[in-house]
Amino acid sequence: MVGESYMKRITITILILALLTGCSDDMPDFDVPAAANAVSILEPVDTTLVLDSYDGEEARSEETIKSYASKDGLCVIEKKPSYYEVWLHHDKAEPYEVGRAYAETIKELDVDYAGILEPYLYENIKNAFPNLDDDYTPVTDRINELVKQIPEAYLQEIKGLAESLSDGERGMEDNGKMSYEEALLAQMVPDCVRGTNCSALAVWGEKSATGGMLISRTLDWLQGSEYQMCTAQAVTHFVMGEGKNSYTTFAVLGMLDTLTGLNDKDVFAGMLDAGCGHDYICEGKKCYSFELRYALENMSDARSIGEYMVSESKNFTYSHNIFVADKNNCYVAEDCVDTGEDNEGLSMLRDKDTKLFDGISWDNPDSLCVVNAFQSEGMEDALTASGGNLVRFTKYNTWVAEKDKLTAADIKSIVTRESIERAPVFQGIYSYLTYHVIVYDYAAGNLDICFTGTEGSTDHPVFTRVAH
Repeated sequence: MVGESYMKRITITILILALLTGCSDDMPDFDVPAAANAVSILEPVDTTLVLDSYDGEEARSEETIKSYASKDGLCVIEKKPSYYEVWLHHDKAEPYEVGRAYAETIKELDVDYAGILEPYLYENIKNAFPNLDDDYTPVTDRINELVKQIPEAYLQEIKGLAESLSDGERGMEDNGKMSYEEALLAQMVPDCVRGTNCSALAVWGEKSATGGMLISRTLDWLQGSEYQMCTAQAVTHFVMGEGKNSYTTFAVLGMLDTLTGLNDKDVFAGMLDAGCGHDYICEGKKCYSFELRYALENMSDARSIGEYMVSESKNFTYSHNIFVADKNNCYVAEDCVDTGEDNEGLSMLRDKDTKLFDGISWDNPDSLCVVNAFQSEGMEDALTASGGNLVRFTKYNTWVAEKDKLTAADIKSIVTRESIERAPVFQGIYSYLTYHVIVYDYAAGNLDICFTGTEGSTDHPVFTRVAH
């Protein structure tokens, strides 16, 4: 059962939200205490949920519509109905040449790549800098600082891509042409101008119907004013040479950083924002999106990757969570950029046994959940102070408890059960901001993704089986 002190806290949060917003879109849509239900603007639970089961509904497979390849064979792109599947052969050439081959292949696609990506970049810039008035110096200053700390191999790959994509175009201007600086920014959006909501869940052991690890990862991301980013969903295979792990990332066509990845040692990792209100500092800082890529490329188990990200946390620009799992274990690297008085960092690796904030409880053994806030005792508490994160955490806690054991189909139902038309956005596990949802069944080896298309998020989305 949910603890009494926790329920008091959620009740207070909900009532405060009601007073501040006076709007049903910001109210929770799951069972809450009687005091909160007394707020007249709450809608009944059954008006905001889609309770269709995924039991017996197999993920579809998608055939290739058309295949493209660079002349040197370093890049292959297959266009599928819902996404692009990309292979980058780092086992055959130096990083600069691979990046250049990727760009040259993108330019062969029947798509206006600048028309997709450039508006998205400027929407992110506007969110981060609402008063720039067409002077993008603060953005380019961040870009110039961050590229200094990107590992050399990745930087060469980025330069090869950016130089080819830009065709000599320079500077920041929303003009329908991809410049070198814009191509650089596309590789460091989380580190430079931030992202949006995300969440993740893992169950295993007694909570898993197979006994094996089952995980989900929801990526909420700006999709562009015309949903144009949804035309560029990409599954990218980095084929590495001897001594390196090969890995697959799940993000956007032409992006080389790692929002979510799965390496050939079966280690899965995904980043989630965790806002703590710290001042932004980029001088001497690293891109955590590329450090996560480095970890997947060089480390073979979840704990090693989690510990590495924690150890580097004081060198990052924004605080964040890293959800990381392998077939045996699951962790969250709670990476806080604040270093404290001793300059040693205030981050930690959370597991199922870590004590959470006072008054917060996770009531499901053999499972772990993460939203856009830290949860561990002693970390900065942006969970109980944030209505959206607290509500999403409570939904997971409540819905995961509905069954003694969960299947992959159950996980899919939990993470997509909210109605797009009626569910509140920042309190929803599934919303119109959802770019895609990944569900990975370790026992079966099935990696299923529902890719949001140009129609936007839909109720009971279709999952596609993806190679990894």
